[in-house]
Amino acid sequence: MIQSSLKSCLVAALISTSSLGFGFAHSAQAETTLPLKNVVATTSGLALYEHKGEVTGNDTLKLSVRLDGVDDVLKSLIVLDSKGQIGGVSLPGRSPLSQLFRDLPFERGDLNSLVGLLNALRGAEVQLDTDNIRGQLMNVSAENERTRDGVITRHRLSVLTKDGIKTAVIEDLGHLKFTDPEVNEQLKYGLEALFDNRIQDRRNVEITLKGEGKRDVSMAYIQEAPLWKSAYRLVVPKDSSTDAKAIVQGWAVLENTTGQDWDDVHVTLMSGSPVTYHQALYESYHVSRPELPVKIMDRVMPRTDSGVIEYAEEDGAMNNFGGMKEARLEKKSFNGLGAARSMVMADMAAPMESMEMMASSMPAAPMLAQTVNAAASETASQMVFKFPYTVDLKAGHSLMLPYAQLNLPAERLYVYQPETNGTHPLASVLVKNTSDSALPPGILTLYDRETQSNILHVGDAEMPLIPKGEDRLINFALDTNTKIDRQEEGDRTLGLIKLNRGVLTQEVVYENTTTYTIKAPAEESRLVMIEHPRRGGWDIIGDLAEKADKTLTHYRIKVDVKAGESKKLPVTLRNKGQESISLVSIHPDDIAQRLRIVGKDIDPKVKDALEKVATMRQDMAKDEMALNQLRQERNRITQDQNRIRENLRTVSQNSAIGKRYLDNLDKQETQLEGLLDQEEKHQESLNKKREELSAYVNGLKL
Repeated sequence: MIQSSLKSCLVAALISTSSLGFGFAHSAQAETTLPLKNVVATTSGLALYEHKGEVTGNDTLKLSVRLDGVDDVLKSLIVLDSKGQIGGVSLPGRSPLSQLFRDLPFERGDLNSLVGLLNALRGAEVQLDTDNIRGQLMNVSAENERTRDGVITRHRLSVLTKDGIKTAVIEDLGHLKFTDPEVNEQLKYGLEALFDNRIQDRRNVEITLKGEGKRDVSMAYIQEAPLWKSAYRLVVPKDSSTDAKAIVQGWAVLENTTGQDWDDVHVTLMSGSPVTYHQALYESYHVSRPELPVKIMDRVMPRTDSGVIEYAEEDGAMNNFGGMKEARLEKKSFNGLGAARSMVMADMAAPMESMEMMASSMPAAPMLAQTVNAAASETASQMVFKFPYTVDLKAGHSLMLPYAQLNLPAERLYVYQPETNGTHPLASVLVKNTSDSALPPGILTLYDRETQSNILHVGDAEMPLIPKGEDRLINFALDTNTKIDRQEEGDRTLGLIKLNRGVLTQEVVYENTTTYTIKAPAEESRLVMIEHPRRGGWDIIGDLAEKADKTLTHYRIKVDVKAGESKKLPVTLRNKGQESISLVSIHPDDIAQRLRIVGKDIDPKVKDALEKVATMRQDMAKDEMALNQLRQERNRITQDQNRIRENLRTVSQNSAIGKRYLDNLDKQETQLEGLLDQEEKHQESLNKKREELSAYVNGLKL
């Protein structure tokens, strides 16, 4: 093992060298780290971080960023410097150490041991403190030496001097020095790179600013962050009166995953669904190029020119040669770039800066501690909550902040959703948002106030998004004390009949009635809300058409049921449609049924036409019935003939039984001939009647 005292030789040698302006050295420009002042947490998976501070003259802003957040910083970083210019933004490559060590004469692992480093730098000139040895480094080899304490490993260094090869044991050296300043600079640069990149999961972004004097600057960027969560508390009103109030308290849960502490930071919450993208800007992309083979000189065999047969137009020639214009790149100054960035930042910051701090005007809940509301406002697509105070949050910690405490109009209801439970309604509260902003969705814990100092947990619920000025229904428990039964009945009513070109079209009215029977508890009344499903093309009818509220999927109907009583609520939906049927194929009984249902409301001309069609169809039906009977008889005889032929195969045709079989076949053939003649006559009659009916009904337009 190399002794620890010898490891300091390399460091001492590096410290003793002076900076000679070698290309690896860093510039001497000042660096400034701006403190984090504003955080805008969103529900889109991103957060905005804004740093503010003061710089003097030419300066470099330093920003430490997680490796997985560099893409977002490159995408979104903006800098505001009213009196300066942006010189550029730089940062190490995605794999900085491997890129840095590509240009050094040693590898990263060689710095782990002096032996590895010396072998990597063979040929470099060194000076040893033993016998004043100075020359070119040849190699370092290991030697095993047996001592009283056992076998130890020592390392012998070989140096080519002007007097020949000399050796020394590294473990016995007190001093080793590389005499070439460039080698020392390379070693120093490699060690600095290791130190700068000691945190593998972070990158230092440097923003160069050019300007004069002291001035305020700020920079902002977007990074991936956990979305903030809403957790609400709601105290349910005791009764269902129209002026009842629900106490609603909203808390935000957010996390600090930036890797740095938040000290005296302003926090703003935004809730919405903006479009967001990620692009791997930090990755290196290379365009593949076709490989051009090396040209080998060979015999040149020019193609024989066959002459021009058609010349290009003169204008075209001018375009190809003299008419071409030289493209020039327009230069843009840093002032223009800075102004553009300032405009973008001002546009983004305007909604937040314009939000004024407001104190809560709502009365405090008797059982909930008073909180300071965040200033609430809305942009075109998002809800914004800005806290009027700053917060401190350590890196890796979570924080819960109250952003709303409101007294909102609320109505206590019992909502019947048959798809949730077919027998009992859900205990619910209908809350109207009368605050200055929409309330984002979240989890909700509900309490019931038994006394001024005693509250009970009655359930949890999902807090829906409640836009400003709208109400939402919140269901939190099953009311097993209230029972609801429902019965469905369907009906079909035939209406107006029209005849047009051989087709009967009749209006049909379908009605579906669901009767709800609601039984309230013996000692408590119930305000029940029935949610009846809506159906496409169906409308609710009767008095409920004006009383029922509509959601996208249901009708909502309120029913007040006194304690211990039962109440019935019929809900009828109606759908109007049409039935169409061909008059050539309609059954006479179908015509008679439709005429009977319509009764006196039918047009006399339509009635006469249908009665004539019924008569013609009855006449056709006689032929159809006769044809059916003849075909059945023919099929019976054919099957019997097959049986006789099978029997003939087992007996002699000259035998008595064989002759009997042949005689029966002869008689059946005569019967089949007669049946076929009758079928042909009835078929001709049926075809003629069908043509007459078709000609008649195709001329109808009633």
